[in-house]
Amino acid sequence: MHHGIFAVLVDTLNKQIQVKYQSMPTSPYDTHKRVMSAFLAALFIYATASVAEAIPRSQESVYQRLAGNIRLFASALAIVFLLVLLIPAWG
Repeated sequence: MHHGIFAVLVDTLNKQIQVKYQSMPTSPYDTHKRVMSAFLAALFIYATASVAEAIPRSQESVYQRLAGNIRLFASALAIVFLLVLLIPAWG
């Protein structure tokens, strides 16, 4: 459930960023290197935590809840970084 919501949010924000930057000669990767690097790091942490959460599920591990919380935090952080690209006053 959470994966689908996160995917829809990232896709929607990505399309809005493309529309915003289509008339500009530079890309957001050029103008906001730190934000894009942080976004990619948060996305990597989200993916890693998703895999880490799925593995203990079959083994009834105590780390499942920790991995779930890390995944939730990383997804929220990734969304915030995309919003910073749309609303420069936040960055």
